[in-house]
Amino acid sequence: MSTSGTLARAVGEYLDERRRLGFQMHGSELRRFARYADEQKHEGPITAQLQITWARMHVRKTTDGTGTRRLQSIRPFVVYYRQYEPASVVLDPTVLGPVRGRPTPHIYTGGELADLVDAAAALEGSDGLRGLAHATLFGLIATAGLRLSEAINLTNADVDLATCQLTVRMTKFRKTRRLPLQSSTVAALAAWCQQRDRTWARDPEGPFFLGQRGTALKRRNVEWIFEGLRRSLCWKSRGSLPQPRIHDLRHTFAVHRVQLWHEQQAPIEQAMFWLCTYLGHSKISDTYWYLTAVPELMAIAGRRFEQYVGDTRTVGDA
Repeated sequence: MSTSGTLARAVGEYLDERRRLGFQMHGSELRRFARYADEQKHEGPITAQLQITWARMHVRKTTDGTGTRRLQSIRPFVVYYRQYEPASVVLDPTVLGPVRGRPTPHIYTGGELADLVDAAAALEGSDGLRGLAHATLFGLIATAGLRLSEAINLTNADVDLATCQLTVRMTKFRKTRRLPLQSSTVAALAAWCQQRDRTWARDPEGPFFLGQRGTALKRRNVEWIFEGLRRSLCWKSRGSLPQPRIHDLRHTFAVHRVQLWHEQQAPIEQAMFWLCTYLGHSKISDTYWYLTAVPELMAIAGRRFEQYVGDTRTVGDA
């Protein structure tokens, strides 16, 4: 990597190199930092003052974790950049406050999921498909545990209704995986295809979900529609964030699946490896994190511990 020229150029080269290694790098926060540094005519090593000043920009409250998150986002680049500018300072992100853990998700109830699908289906559109498209999309995310980007990037070739399988290609960790689908999910997808194909000619390589103009759904538009539905449904968040998110549908899938395994007395430890593969995680620890600090699963863990203690006492008394 060359350090000549602007920091924005160095960041671009860094992101390109990481992508070649198989990482999915958006780098939006890092690019903002580079633009700020270039606007300040910064040259040479990346200083502590440069990083801290940028991280504190537009932060209204000293207790806000924004500054800490910003420092976390640029730290890997600064570590890498030190190869070329050894005097660059790698900051401890906690210099601006404690590093917060991942947020506790909102786990949807069955009633909330049904209300979301019904509200989405009632959406009006010029082609008559707007409501059905979003109802099917949200339902698929909830029943297959997909990321939003994975769902809207599906093509017709990825959805095999005959074999009840879904192919999710080159996702967050550059993985492709095939997922089995429940019969009820297949029926909903088939109903969407039938209605869609009456309006738009099917392109085998084209997007599975179409918007009002026959083009692929846009993420920002889906999120905007979800926010409107969320307000109309008056949900109260049961997670650590102010409002439930689309991504919480994926968390809900994972939690409900583990609850079902518990009810079936399945070997949870083995099943977690299956869930890790199904969700497309690179590490089993990421899958276990999905299940932490969730009251529904903490209750299961508590019951298991009580059973363990009871069994131990029985053995000790024998």
